[in-house]
Amino acid sequence: MKKPTGTISRGLPTDPILALRANELLAEGRQLEQQGKIADAARISAELVNVAPNLPEAHQFMGVIAMRTGASDIAAVSFERALRLKPRSADLHIALSQALLALQRPADAATILDKGRALHPNDAGIFRELGQAQLDLGQPAAALKSFSRAVKLQPDDRYSGHMASALATTGVPESGYVAELFDSYADTFDAHLTGKLEYRVPQAIAALLAEHGLTKGTTLDVGCGTGLMAAALPESMRPIDGIDISPKMIAKAQERDIYRHLQTGDAATLLAETPNFSGPYDLAVAADVFIYIGEIRVLFAALAQRLSAGGMLAFSIELSEGQGIAIRSSGRFGHSSGYVRDLAAANGLAVLAEVPNQIRLEREKPIPGAIFLLQRG
Repeated sequence: MKKPTGTISRGLPTDPILALRANELLAEGRQLEQQGKIADAARISAELVNVAPNLPEAHQFMGVIAMRTGASDIAAVSFERALRLKPRSADLHIALSQALLALQRPADAATILDKGRALHPNDAGIFRELGQAQLDLGQPAAALKSFSRAVKLQPDDRYSGHMASALATTGVPESGYVAELFDSYADTFDAHLTGKLEYRVPQAIAALLAEHGLTKGTTLDVGCGTGLMAAALPESMRPIDGIDISPKMIAKAQERDIYRHLQTGDAATLLAETPNFSGPYDLAVAADVFIYIGEIRVLFAALAQRLSAGGMLAFSIELSEGQGIAIRSSGRFGHSSGYVRDLAAANGLAVLAEVPNQIRLEREKPIPGAIFLLQRG
C-alpha cells in the first residue's frame, strides 16, 4: 500500500490516536484564529505542542498566535523550535526574523535571514525582511540592495518598491503605496489605530490649539483619513474641508457628516488646482500625514499659502535623530526638528510650539515624535 502523504505528516506522533488529535487541534486552532478568537486559539496551541512536540507546524502555530497577542518573546522561541525541526523552511526564517525585529534584535534577525537567503536565493520575502533588519541596524545602502532584490523577484510588492524608492531618492515614496495601504486599512483603521496602537495625536493637536487660543475659524484637514482629526476639533472650527489620497478613507470620512468639501487625490495638486480648497483657512492641520510623504517642501509651501493672516498650521511628525528626512523600516518617514524649522522660516511661518509626543506604538514600543504649531505673520 502506498504510504499516505500530507503537508504536516513529518513530526506527527507515531501513536495514530495522538496523530489524529494533533491534526484536529491544528485545524481547530487555525479556524479559531480566522474567527478572531485568539485566546481560544492560544489554548489550543499549547495543547497542540504538548500532544505533538516534534511537529514544526505546532510550534509555528504557537508562534503565530503569540505574535497576534504581542508576546514576541514567546513567538521567537516557538519559531526557533519550529525552524530547528524544519531547517529549510523559508517561511520560518521570515517568521523568526519578524519576531526578533519586534524584540528590537535586528542583528539576530539579519543573521537568520542571511541563512535563509543562502537556502532560498530567490525568495522575495526573505530579502524584504532583510531590508528591514538592515535599516534598523543603520545600514541604508545594504537595505537598498535587499529591497531592490525583493522588487526584482516580486514586482507587485508595493512595500518593497516604496522602500527602494525612498532609499534611492531621499524622501520620495513609491507612487500608489500609501493609497493602497490606507484603502486596505480603512475598515479597521479607527479601532486599530486608537486601540492597539494608542494613537492620540488628534486630541493632542486639539489641546495645543486651545492652549494657543485658536478655537474658532475655518479648517483644512490634509490627509483627513476617516475624520479622526476633524472629530477632535470643536464645532466652532467649522466649516472643515478634507483631502486624502485614499478613496476608501474619504468614504469613511463622509459618513461622519462633518466636512464641507471632501476630495480624493494628491494634496499639493488639489490645493494648486481645485477652487474648493483655495482658502484662506484659519487652520490647516496634518495629523500623521508628513510621515507618509517624506519630502514635504511642495505641500508645506502650498499649505502656508492657504493660511489667512495669523492662520495656524498644526501637524505631527516622527522625529529623526539625524538631519533632514529618514525612511524607517515601518515604511514611514522621520523628520528632524531642524528640517521643519527651516521649512517654517522659508515659508514665513513662526514656530509657536514644538511639543514632544508619543505618536503611536510600533512593535509594542512608543514612537517618539513631536507636534508643531506654526503661525503665518
